[in-house]
This record gives sequence, structure tokens and C-alpha cells, in this order.
Amino acid sequence: MQPLVLLVSYIFSYFVGQADGLHLAWSRDGYNWTPLANNASLLVPQVGEDKLMRDPSICQGPDGTFHMVWTSSWTDRIIGYASSPDLIHWSEQQAIPVMMHESEAHNCWAPELFYDAPSKTFWILWATTIPGRHAEVATSESEKGLNHRIYCTTTKDFKTFTPTRLYFDPGFSAIDAAVVRDPQTKELLMVVKNENSAPAEKNLRVTRSKNMRSGFSKKVSAPIHGNYWAEGPSPLFLEDGSLIVYFDRYREGRYGAVRSTDHGQTWAEVPADLLNLPAGIRHGTAFQVDDAVLDRLIDFYRNAAPKPLYTDPVHFGPTDPEIVQNRETGEWYMFYTSRRADLVGGRGAEWVHGSPIGIATSKDLVHWTYLRNAQIGYRPDPQPTYWAPAVVDDGKEYHMFLTYVPGIFTEWEHPRHIVHLTSNDLVRWRFQKVLDLMSEKVIDAGVARLPDGTWRMWYNQEPGGKLIASADSPDLYNWEDHGLVAGIGNCEGPKPFFWKNAWWLICDEWKGFAVYRSEDATHWTRQPGNLLQEPGIGKYDDVAANHCDVVVRGDRAYIYYFCHLSRPRTAPGQRPGPRADGLSPNTTFIQVAELLCEDGRTITCDRNAVTVVQ
Repeated sequence: MQPLVLLVSYIFSYFVGQADGLHLAWSRDGYNWTPLANNASLLVPQVGEDKLMRDPSICQGPDGTFHMVWTSSWTDRIIGYASSPDLIHWSEQQAIPVMMHESEAHNCWAPELFYDAPSKTFWILWATTIPGRHAEVATSESEKGLNHRIYCTTTKDFKTFTPTRLYFDPGFSAIDAAVVRDPQTKELLMVVKNENSAPAEKNLRVTRSKNMRSGFSKKVSAPIHGNYWAEGPSPLFLEDGSLIVYFDRYREGRYGAVRSTDHGQTWAEVPADLLNLPAGIRHGTAFQVDDAVLDRLIDFYRNAAPKPLYTDPVHFGPTDPEIVQNRETGEWYMFYTSRRADLVGGRGAEWVHGSPIGIATSKDLVHWTYLRNAQIGYRPDPQPTYWAPAVVDDGKEYHMFLTYVPGIFTEWEHPRHIVHLTSNDLVRWRFQKVLDLMSEKVIDAGVARLPDGTWRMWYNQEPGGKLIASADSPDLYNWEDHGLVAGIGNCEGPKPFFWKNAWWLICDEWKGFAVYRSEDATHWTRQPGNLLQEPGIGKYDDVAANHCDVVVRGDRAYIYYFCHLSRPRTAPGQRPGPRADGLSPNTTFIQVAELLCEDGRTITCDRNAVTVVQ
């Protein structure tokens, strides 16, 4: 019988920006790296004074468990720790108090994990400054008081740890120590940064050892790279036996690497055109995994939603998303108000009028492509405005309940109605009627089928304080209005759906969403707080969420919402000014996040978590 051969791949753990969380990239050759989940943060930091996740270092133990440590704060005396069986599902984050016994310790930076197979022990190395503890080195004014040395602790189970001790003191300020074992010679190599700042060194050097316990020689090599500043080294032996060291060329905002084919004796720069790494990558750790581990990761994150999810390529102002599945093709259609964010020279609210209804399509609810504008067969005025479509499928034809405004206006005082249209293909829409509702100023229909087969519509009655009203229909054609819904506050954009054995109504309060729950779709109880009020960390997700749709798939639910770049809004009557990134402040983006409801009574949502649509 032939022995089982496990193919290997490589994973890179890293952070971006100022440390929004864990990022992972993968490679088959060690040179071309692809970020997972669109380069999103896969784990949001929860521990530490500053709740950072910088310098994530991951090491796989002999039982297959992945262990990770990271810098949790600029000035903490702890480091962060979590473990995972698969790099997807992570344990509760913990703080390892590695320097709490040193009251003067300034920091705990760049912890690195190394598993020493001969002793069956995990080693954690990190850099700390303790004022007055070590021989002073000349420092620049900006780094005055920083004089790092490498400290360590060991563990076999991440529950008990040996007392922290000084591990490496080469006579210079040292940070970012990373260890690798040569698979052929079995020698240990440690790459460390000389952090001296006056005169500036800021370069990477190598030292060697036969075993971890005896420590590394204080005699370090010359810099292993060119005449530029570098930090965050990550050494990795590739399958061809070569040793590559990746590092952060942080002053240049890019990554670099050097390669050795003689066990780290001599080094050559890896040409920039041969090294492809994710945008924004910062200090991390590269490590080897079995192909099966990587295959599971890629498969799991295949449907990870990007941030932003979508913007309209015509006017760049998609709002009020509404999603329905084409029953013939299985494709998903997203309808949206296509605000004219690209309008130049408009006055007041003119840019939110004259809007068509855009359509984007997707096969997986994640990757969306612009299709066209919907053909709305209702145009009683020469310059119509269409807002906030609600689309449902009765199994025979599709129905749209659309807000109609009779023209393009610079303010908000004109009539608006909800009109009923039908379609057989989700593109061409036939006018049926104008609905007779509470007033001549109603917007934002939300429609759902009740258990008895009838239909209920919730909509925004604008006069009297923008409250929510409802109407019922046996067939989507004939409606009986029931007036205001008791217990619903000032809001708009009501979105009804049934999930977790209850009815829910999510309404836009312009400061995130109010969430209401009901057993019968009639009597509503508001849950405390607002959903998606706090800004997110994802790209163009840093404002309160607006007008949403919810797609329920089995026991999971996903909320699609829009973000408006100029929020918080400027004073009434004023248009927001120009943005540094060149985008119009009226630009909007569609985003998606997963809803959670663990107790069956309260909906939560972490907009910063990676959303994998299943």
C-alpha cells in the first residue's frame, strides 16, 4: 500500500489598517496570495484596552488545533488569545496576562507562536519595554523611552503558563522575533528587528540556535534585505526547501520578501512582480497547512459578501433594496430606488427625485450585477419619480407596490401615492391601480402573506408624524385600509417578515432600525435599542443603516440595507460638501449582514462580522 501523501498549502494571517481584526490569505506556491472573504476581517477583537488585533500569529498544534495570539493594545500588559479547529470557528477570546506582574511594563507587542516538537511545548515570544531595565540605547525624540527586549512564556495547553522571563537581549532595542525550524538541518532560526532609532537601523537580522530552551545567539547577522525600513518578519520554508521571509515595508505601505536557498546564509530580494499579496496587508504570520484545511476554508468563504455589496453603476445612488427570486430561473432580482447621486448642479432634494427603479441580479445573493432599469408602465407625468418598490410573488405573477411622486421637486411637500403593478418577467411592469390609502401622501410599502393566504401591507403615513399604517387584501388587487398601527413610533420603510416562529417589522428611524415583534402580525412590541445604528468598520459601512429588506433562508436571515455617505446629514437645506475620495456625498451603497435571534425574542446583528450567505 502506498503511504498517504498530504498535499500542503500556505495560509497568511495578517491585519490591515489600524487593526480591525483577523485577515487570512492563501497560496499554493508561497508567492501568489489570495485573500479570503474579499479581504474582510474574519474575527473582530474583543479583548485588550484598545481592542486591537495587530500582528496575529497562528500556529497549529499536533492535535490539529490552531492557536492564535495577537497584540491587543498599544500599552497593555496582556496579549490576546483564541483557538480554532478549522480557522473558521473561533473560541471565546481571552487575555493572557504575560506582563501583569511588571507594573512599569510599557507594552506587549507582536507576540509570535512557535511549537517546539521535541519538547511538545508552545513558545510565545513578544517585545516589551520596561523603563530602566536594560542598557539604554540612543533613541529619536519620537521614540524616546522605548527600549524593547524579547520576552517569553511557554505552555502545553494554553491554560497554564510558565513564568514570564527575558528571552533575548542582543544589546539593541529588539522587536518582532519570529522563529522557524529548518526541516533539513533541524536548526532553529530567529528573525528579529533591530529597532534602534538613533541612528536608525529598523532592519531585520537572523540569529540561530540548536534548541529553544538554551536561547539564541546574541551575535546576529547583517540586515537580510536592502537599505529600507522593515518589520514584522514571517519566515516560511517552502516545499522546494527554500526559506522565504516576508516583511512589512511599512514606510512604503507595501510588503516585501527575501529568499534563501542555503538555509539562511545568503539572501536575495524577491522581485516585486513575483510577489502578489493582498492590498493593505500588515504584519502577520505565514504557515503551512494541509490542502484539506485550505479547501474547507475556500469553500466556506466562497459566499462571503464583500463590503460594499453593490452600488448602481449608472447614478451611484441605490437605496431601498427589495429582493425577490425569479421562480423560473432561480436568479435573485434586487430592485432599488436609483437616486441620482451623480446629478451636478441640482437644488435641494432634486437629486432624490426623477429616480428610476434599478435592477441587479445574482445567483447567490452575494455577487450582484447590474441588469437594467425596470420598465414601469405608469407615467402620468412627464418627469416621474419612483421610490421604494415592494415586490412579491403570488406564484402566478409578480406584484410591485411602488411609491410614485408626480414630478421632480427640490423639496418634500408634494403628493405621493402607492401604485400597484404586475409583471410576468420582473422587468416589464403593467399598471393596475393607485391604492386608496389613508392620505395623498403615503410611501414605502412592505407586503407579506399571512398564514390564512391573505396579504397585509404596512406603509408610511407621512402626515401626522410619519407613522405606520396597514391595509389587508385577499388577492393583492383589492385593499381595505385599517389606518395606523398601534404601538409603532415615527419611522419609515417598514419591512415585515416571519422568522423564528414570530412576525417582525423592521423600520427605519434614520438612526438605525427599530425592531418590532408580534405573534399575530397585529400587536407589536418594540425591542430595546436600535439595530445597525453604530457605524461599521467595513468599507462605506461607517454610518447608520437605512431602509432595508430581509431575506429569510431556513433558519437564517440576512438584512440588506443602504448606507448614505453624507450621514450624519448636514443642516436642512444644505447640500454636503465634496469628499476627499472624489465620490459625491450623495453616493449610496448596498450592504448585507446576518441577523441573529438566539432567544427567539430579540434580533441582533454584527455588521462587522463576515457575512457568509448560506
